Amino acid sequence: MPDIVLQAKGITKRFGGITALENAELEVREGEVHALVGANGAGKSTLIKIITGAYSNDEGKVYLDGKEVDIKSTFDARAKGISAVYQEFSLINTVSVAENIYMGKLLYNNVGPIPRVDWKKINQETQKLLDSLGVTNIKPETIVGRLSVAQKQMVEIAKALSNKLKVLIMDEPTASLSDKEIDNMFKIIKDLKSKGISIIYVSHRLEELPIICDRISIYRDGRYIKTMNIEDAPKQVIIENMVGRSMTATEQVKCYTDEILLEVKNFSSGKKFQNINLKLHKGEILGIAGLAGAGRTEFVRALFGADPKDSGQVFINGQEVHIKSPQDAKHAGIGFITEDRKEEGLILGMDLHTNVGMTILDRLKKGFSLDLSKEIALTNDYIKSLSIKCRDGNQKARALSGGNQQKVVIAKWLAMEPKILIMDEPTRGIDVGSKNQIYALINNLAQQGIGIIMISSELPEVLQVSNNIMVFAAGRVTGVLENKDLTQDILLDYATSQKAV
Repeated sequence: MPDIVLQAKGITKRFGGITALENAELEVREGEVHALVGANGAGKSTLIKIITGAYSNDEGKVYLDGKEVDIKSTFDARAKGISAVYQEFSLINTVSVAENIYMGKLLYNNVGPIPRVDWKKINQETQKLLDSLGVTNIKPETIVGRLSVAQKQMVEIAKALSNKLKVLIMDEPTASLSDKEIDNMFKIIKDLKSKGISIIYVSHRLEELPIICDRISIYRDGRYIKTMNIEDAPKQVIIENMVGRSMTATEQVKCYTDEILLEVKNFSSGKKFQNINLKLHKGEILGIAGLAGAGRTEFVRALFGADPKDSGQVFINGQEVHIKSPQDAKHAGIGFITEDRKEEGLILGMDLHTNVGMTILDRLKKGFSLDLSKEIALTNDYIKSLSIKCRDGNQKARALSGGNQQKVVIAKWLAMEPKILIMDEPTRGIDVGSKNQIYALINNLAQQGIGIIMISSELPEVLQVSNNIMVFAAGRVTGVLENKDLTQDILLDYATSQKAV
């Protein structure tokens, strides 16, 4: 049996009158990949932040290599060999890879009376770290802002390795990666594991866990539930322990009419997408599938006026509309839930009332000010109808779990009473329970006659929810399919085709 490297016992954390963690525990062995799962708000993030020194615990103890440790800060945690790679990277985009990795621990030479930063040695040490990860497409001198998401993750891991790493915490490491990038990430994780590094792996993608993990610990409502060997934890068992009950899949709803709400003709934008034609009926859920880089997001952003297009026409209820900005799209009755809720969907430092009211400021006007009582009443209605878990509408958006943040984004766009709602990756980074709630909400909106365009990188999700599916490949539509007897293999065949329809 491998030695226990990290252990948390009886961890309790309170924020005001709210208990985020109660008597929680975790045991991580040397050289294992240990999955940490639970619904949004289950306490995973709080536990991680205590282990990494971002939060202090109210009760309980943390042990490292069998000795009790008091982790006072993230710097202290890194000095002790504990690092985390979060979904939101802690990198500075305007400086180089080497500067990011060695920030706060610069190497100096002792030539002359005044020590100087030894950039040559820093770049050499950075190259060694990148080489140890098998990374060949990143140079120490490269400015981080020029890197892809997958490359930035590699920089974060290299940064962690520069601290004599014992325990690496990975928070949703594959959420924004393509299948090829995920395979590469798994190879790196296995290599780190072979070197005796322990990994705490946080993911809502339950299908990944048997591939990469050894054991799994499940949390629910701020409490530790159980730890299992991964071979004893099939997906359904994990879900039942996460939510405290068995779950049934949301049924696809077919309620769309012959009435065409939206028609797009010959939409093009350079190399991003070419000659896209689309029809969306009243009450239809149109799924858009495709591999990373296929042009799906670029197309809907241009449709919403967030990015420019080169050519194309848009018709709503048979009338041509000219959409040159998101404001034009809103006036035309189009709402857009972006794939990045933290950067583009919410103002994290503002309360829920303000976030929900952003799309309807014109309707909230009251003389020279806003009717705040109307905004509050509207937000409270959505908190109730969407089951948003929060203290109240005065709570800041950043304090909510990912699934509840996503519900706030949805509430913001529902407030404008759209005819058409574009949803780009609506369930990215949220748990299975919240996913089912959002699927049910999408069905409910379709039953109200709203036309839904839903982009998802998860093919099972597209197949489960959509009435019809449009498949993109290399900026072109390669298939428009009725969702009848379709499989993932069929969608992948279209997603890798070079033949446009």
